[in-house]
Amino acid sequence: MARFHAVVANSAHFSARSGDILLDAALSSGIDLPHDCRAGRCGTCLMRVCQGRTFGGESRQHGMIYACQARVFSDLTLEYDVLPPVRRVEARVTRLLKLTHDVVELTIAPAGRLPILPGQYCRFIFKGFPARSFSPTAPLDRPPAGRSFRLNVKRLRGGRVSPNFGRLIKVGHPLKVEGPFGSAFLRRGKIGRLVLVAGGTGFAPMWAVADAALRENSQRPMILIAGVRNLKSLYMWPALRRVARLPNVSVIATAEEEQAGHPAILKGRPNDHLPELTTSDIVYAAGAPDMVDSVAEAAETARAAFYCDPFEASGHTDEDSGWRNVLSWIGAA
Repeated sequence: MARFHAVVANSAHFSARSGDILLDAALSSGIDLPHDCRAGRCGTCLMRVCQGRTFGGESRQHGMIYACQARVFSDLTLEYDVLPPVRRVEARVTRLLKLTHDVVELTIAPAGRLPILPGQYCRFIFKGFPARSFSPTAPLDRPPAGRSFRLNVKRLRGGRVSPNFGRLIKVGHPLKVEGPFGSAFLRRGKIGRLVLVAGGTGFAPMWAVADAALRENSQRPMILIAGVRNLKSLYMWPALRRVARLPNVSVIATAEEEQAGHPAILKGRPNDHLPELTTSDIVYAAGAPDMVDSVAEAAETARAAFYCDPFEASGHTDEDSGWRNVLSWIGAA
């Protein structure tokens, strides 16, 4: 006979059989826990285990599990962040700007309100094209205004969506935006030093976090590390230059290829230039999974709070879709 366990997640109560996947047990009981990818990568279903025991689904964050991977083996008390509700709104492309030879910026104007926490991502369905996921970000050179938001997308050869920005997808192109998803968002009201680590267009969610954090508290200490493969892909330079003037912000720019004549650009990957972390730091990372994992290990060793957005490859090509569940590697340098 199957053994059942009582589960409390925030204020929701439901039962699960021993060995059940936590998320599946909740959904079958009519409890819609936050989730998206169901692969243990996106972080939308992260939960803190306050009491009880699960098996599998452990995350890099101490005491946190992925509900889509963890199996129930006792009564449980869980807590999770309450996220904005997932919505789907109509939208249009209002601007396309070539930032570098391989990165394009899109300005998207939604027809309705779509609350997105800085650092979260959404799913974008451009009319006539398959869905892709990207992280909305702030303008690189000035504070955001209005409801429009920006996307920084790397054009990838063989992609079904990104090569068409400016070609088949032009200003005025209609799309649907679904979201938000993800747990690597800015936790407001904190005062600990922010350490933000970005590879390629992983800078998009990290810049959203940085911009919002500084607008909340312009004196908050911050280290912003951004890396690319070579200097000609350093599209985020206006943002780095903008915050480097602040006495409380340290900026580190890296490139994997040697950059002769540019001493300000350090050789290597972003994770090669991490500062010494402490328990009071709050660390975020976005980009290639191996880079994110390296930062995670450093944060775990220091017992620092850690949130991540690893850009995963998916599909039949190296298409640039957003992350976490089926996010393509749009940002890893």
